[in-house]
Amino acid sequence: MTKIEKLISGKVLDIFALIMNRRCLVRDFIDGLQEDDQKKVIALLKRAADYGMPNNVEKFRKLDGDIWEFKSFQVRILCALEGREVVILTHGFIKKKDKTPAGEIRRAKELLAAWHKRR
Repeated sequence: MTKIEKLISGKVLDIFALIMNRRCLVRDFIDGLQEDDQKKVIALLKRAADYGMPNNVEKFRKLDGDIWEFKSFQVRILCALEGREVVILTHGFIKKKDKTPAGEIRRAKELLAAWHKRR
């Protein structure tokens, strides 16, 4: 089953995460990070919720089609924008190479498609 859960409600945006089979992939990912990385990622998401998407490509950038990524050093969280006030986070990963792997982008698209289908 696919649904969404609100993670952060800010002044500008609401940030949701996909729930797949009763598991929040983003929350599980963040919980598995080292404490310093957790703090940085959570701060980045909270700033986006309160002030809008970062204009800094070092923190947020478009990847392919509707897929975007939040970036904190090697930590990546993929997402899609739903209108002007909603962000749907799909999943996170640690980037090991220069380019975001095509498989991660494909996974984000598949997760979003499953959510749209159930909606």
